Amino acid sequence: LTAPVAPPQHQAEDVVTVASRFKQRYECRLPPAAVGPPPGPPRDPRLYNGSGVAELLRPMGTAPCLLKTKDWWTYEFCYGRHIQQYHLEESEIKGDILVLGYYQSAFDWDDEAAKASKQHQLRRYHSQSYVNGSRCDLTGRAREAEVRFLCEEGAGDYIARVDEPQSCSYVLTVHTTRICHHPFLRPSPGLAPQPIRCQPALSPAQYVQYVRAQVSDTKRKVEEISEELRSLDTRLWSDRDSESPSQSPEGAQDGCPPHVTSVPSLCPLCPPCASPAPPHRFHPPALGPLVDPRKKIHFKVIRSPGDLLQFIEELKETTRKVGTPPCPSGLSVPQLPPEPLPTASGQGEGEQGGGG
Repeated sequence: LTAPVAPPQHQAEDVVTVASRFKQRYECRLPPAAVGPPPGPPRDPRLYNGSGVAELLRPMGTAPCLLKTKDWWTYEFCYGRHIQQYHLEESEIKGDILVLGYYQSAFDWDDEAAKASKQHQLRRYHSQSYVNGSRCDLTGRAREAEVRFLCEEGAGDYIARVDEPQSCSYVLTVHTTRICHHPFLRPSPGLAPQPIRCQPALSPAQYVQYVRAQVSDTKRKVEEISEELRSLDTRLWSDRDSESPSQSPEGAQDGCPPHVTSVPSLCPLCPPCASPAPPHRFHPPALGPLVDPRKKIHFKVIRSPGDLLQFIEELKETTRKVGTPPCPSGLSVPQLPPEPLPTASGQGEGEQGGGG
C-alpha cells in the first residue's frame, strides 16, 4: 500500500517489519491464518494412530532416484543418500559431477524443541538435511541442501523445484502422495491464499513531515476547486444574462408578469410597477404549477476532491447541453442577481476557500 504508517510503540504479533533493496522499511500485517492455529483436523499426535512421517517416506529409499533438469543442470535426488548436480547431453553425463550434499538428518516431529518454531506445521512440509557436498569456489565451504516434502494428492514422487537462496546452498521441493494422510502434512480443504499487506514504515519525524505535506496538498486542491467553482458560476450567469425574451409577457398588470413583484432585476423587460415591493430573492414556487420543485432538486454526495471535480465537469456538461427552459406566456426565466453557486456542502462564495 502507498499510505505510510508511523512505527508502533509495541510490536504486534501479526506485524512483521521488512526492508526493500532500497532500504525502505515496510510494516507488513499477516493474515489471521499465519498467526493462529492452522485450520483443519486436530494436530494432537495422540489423536493420530497411523505411521510417522519417516515411516511413510521410507519406501522412497528403494525407489529410483528423482531427476529434474533446470536450464543447463540436471539434479539427482536419491532419498536418504545424496543429491548430485551434473550436465546431461543425449542422456550422458558431460563434465564433472557436483555433490550438493550427503544425508545427515530429518526433522523430528516428536521433538518439542524442534516444533517450537511452528514453521513446518504452518507451511506443512517435512524436511531433510544434506551436508558435506563438493567444495564451493565462491564461499570456500562444502555445498549443502535441504529437501522439503509436500503433499500433493494424485501425484507420484517428483522434484517440483530447485532453488539456491544462497551461493552453494540449495532447497529441493519434492511433491509426493505418501504423506498426504498424515494430520501434520495434509493440506487444508479450500484454504485460499491470503494477502499480506505492507505499508511504508516512517520514523516519527518522517511521518510528521508526511502529514504536513498532505495537509498542504489538500489546501492547494481545495483552492483550485474553489477557483473552478467561481469560474463556472460566472460562466453560468453570463450565459443566462445574454439570453433575451422574444416577446412581452401576457396578462401582466402595469406591464409586469403577475408572479413577479416589481423587482426590475428579475424581469429586465418589465417597467417598474406602481407599488414597488422591497427587494427579495425569487422563489421557485411563484412560477406556478408548471414547475415541480421535486423534479428540480438534485443531490450530489461529495466524499473526496475527486468527487467534487467530477461534479464540476457534470455541471459544465449540463451547461453546454441544456438550454434555458421555456417560460409560461412567453416570459423568459427571471434572472437572479449574480451570486455564487452553492457547493455540495452548502457553502457560499465567502466560505469556499476554507470549505471542502
